[in-house]
Amino acid sequence: MSRVFDVSAVSDTLRLSRKGTGEAVFHVINASDAPVRARLAVIPEAGARREWFFIDGDTERDIPSAGAQRVVVRLRVPAGTPAGHFAFHLRVEDCDRPDARFALGPVVTAEVVAAPAAAKARSMNRAVIAVGTFILLGTVASLLAADKARHPGPGAPCPDGHCGRGLTCATQVDGGVCLASRGQPCTRSDQCITGHCEPGVGCTVPLGKDCAAAQECPGALTCVDVLGSPTCLLAPEEACENDRDCASFFCNAERKCSRDDGRCDSNAGCPPPSQCGATKLCQLPDGQPCIRHEACLSGYCDETCQVSPESFQCQSPCPAYTACVSGQCIPVDGKLLNQNVLLTAPRTLKGIQELRIQQGTRP
Repeated sequence: MSRVFDVSAVSDTLRLSRKGTGEAVFHVINASDAPVRARLAVIPEAGARREWFFIDGDTERDIPSAGAQRVVVRLRVPAGTPAGHFAFHLRVEDCDRPDARFALGPVVTAEVVAAPAAAKARSMNRAVIAVGTFILLGTVASLLAADKARHPGPGAPCPDGHCGRGLTCATQVDGGVCLASRGQPCTRSDQCITGHCEPGVGCTVPLGKDCAAAQECPGALTCVDVLGSPTCLLAPEEACENDRDCASFFCNAERKCSRDDGRCDSNAGCPPPSQCGATKLCQLPDGQPCIRHEACLSGYCDETCQVSPESFQCQSPCPAYTACVSGQCIPVDGKLLNQNVLLTAPRTLKGIQELRIQQGTRP
């Protein structure tokens, strides 16, 4: 079964405060090719109790494909708990298939500190303080060096599968390499899981890039024909800001790209001015510009969608995802519908051309 989640911890050790409090930070990445509704839970090991742990925010979250979530687990150990260590990890599961699609994060070890004994304040010799400070600085430097080796930065190899904060270990032909997620800082495109770095902004998706195949569009993108110009745009269900961002040419009311196969359940799933017809296809009403009969609700195109002549009408209703053309019910290619709708959306087309110019491609 393919991997669904990547779960990493910012640190695998945690020292609680004298009051018994602390926090652990995890990064959860949806490694599948579809959005997932994920459920989060803390799994305590021997010596720990479930009521000591609290997850910040919702324990169920929607994570888009290749998307990431920052999960903060807060700890509160009651007073009087003996000094020592206990361990726990984060479990992430698919809400729809929790037993088959899940992942366990790395084990994090927490240290409970003994309560300080009451004592009178005593002055300390400055020389002792200086020596202690020197030792402390040396220890911190050693720990930082060890942490850098244990949690490599962007573009660094990750043979053991571990990377630094905000990074994921991506498998490549010559072994794993740490890549930054969308929005994380970067200096080169080969440091990003999205395949594109914008200096000063971070890892982004290269909307508007030329493509010849889906493999040339990284991360959340897909290669789609834009009136004869193959272009990288956002795949269905990806978060969007404008219609021009989406391969379906429609960013819906939920600010997600609609499906790009031309199919629908209601008008809300169709880019205006198209409507969801009786056969559950997004087609154009009469009067709209058209290039094929199938693009029209009437099944008849003569430069614009028009009332179908009797010779074009079918004797009985057509099944889902087909159109009545010349008296026959024929399957419809969703890409054809999308292309036709684009002709009625000049602002969207202009926006895609602007994206292509930004990427240094042909307008």
